[in-house]
Amino acid sequence: MQKVFVMVLNLKSIVFEGLPEHDTCWSLISGVDGKLYIGVCGEMTGGMSAYVASYDPAADRIEYLIEMASALGVPADNGQGAHSKVHYCLMQDNDGTLYAATHATGAPLGDWIWRPWNCWTHPQKQFSGSGIAAFHPDGELIFTEIFLPNEGSRCMALAPARKKIYGISYPRNHFFIYDLKKREVRDLGRIGSINPQCIFTDREENAYTTDDFGKILKCHADTEELSDTGVQIPHAGFRNGYHNTLYDVTPAPDGGSVYGVTWAWGERLFRYDFKENRLHDYGKACGEENGEWDHIIHSHAGGVVFGPDGLLYFVANVKSGDKSVPHLIRMNPATEKRENLGVIRYRGAPADHISRAVTDAAGNLYFAETGNTPTKLFRYTPETAGEMKIKARRLWG
Repeated sequence: MQKVFVMVLNLKSIVFEGLPEHDTCWSLISGVDGKLYIGVCGEMTGGMSAYVASYDPAADRIEYLIEMASALGVPADNGQGAHSKVHYCLMQDNDGTLYAATHATGAPLGDWIWRPWNCWTHPQKQFSGSGIAAFHPDGELIFTEIFLPNEGSRCMALAPARKKIYGISYPRNHFFIYDLKKREVRDLGRIGSINPQCIFTDREENAYTTDDFGKILKCHADTEELSDTGVQIPHAGFRNGYHNTLYDVTPAPDGGSVYGVTWAWGERLFRYDFKENRLHDYGKACGEENGEWDHIIHSHAGGVVFGPDGLLYFVANVKSGDKSVPHLIRMNPATEKRENLGVIRYRGAPADHISRAVTDAAGNLYFAETGNTPTKLFRYTPETAGEMKIKARRLWG
């Protein structure tokens, strides 16, 4: 393993102070209008509602656009499983239209934890089902609908030309397609027991995700049929691939491939080439190889994004003693050399972990934190920051 050198990391924090009890940001996208859009969520407090917020880098201004529970007509304090999460299910069409869908696992008011399979038929605590909201960038609603009874939406990807959304339901782990024109769901069936954290698409709007053993599945855009690509994402040597799924994926600058990290326990960094249907394993995302199982927080990588310099950035939790803190890592894809740029901190204390990342038009990088209150974004400006030349846009949550 190459030696890495830690430097002092200069970050700006964008804090969602208007929502002081919200503790996670799962969805973060870069808008066609130059703004960032964020799903601000509540994970550990019952009876909360997720919000969709915008951040304008030019004005350094946060706006809270939609309170999801109210928009869906399901009050957050009604005693049901709460619509407190937009979990990798925030997307924007090329015309600016935004789509957000809610995820299960938010606890009812008065509870601090909630299990969907225990409450599936509970007369009070059952989840009403994932709700989708379509809205304009100013927050004006176009439509809302509860479209997955009893289940949440774990992750989604948008097919703008076809006006469809690919998604994975939770907890039953069904692959579905939501037709935005007809507002209908087509269920393609169960793909396993372990939910992947990501669906990604290619130029033809075919969709890809993984099954329980990390095998890449392809949903063909024209036929809407699922097939096994024969490719498996990498896993640690002490594992057999079970429970090794996608966590975060970002498009390569040319759009011909994607870079991603696996989830979890011995997390790996990889590149998947669409045309060749071939995967390149870059090894463990950061740090020494694990020889055995460890706590999941010690084995986490996310926030994968390309910078204006053409280098790949991501955040990995690096273990030191009995603690683990997130480090910003930069990799040159041509040489595979990694640099440890430093620990991500807020007011001197390390962040918890990072879910997603994006760039703005000026080449700044933004990383979404989960696990602390109030939740926040961290902005990092590379030394070579400048206008982004990347053509590919991330169309998944």
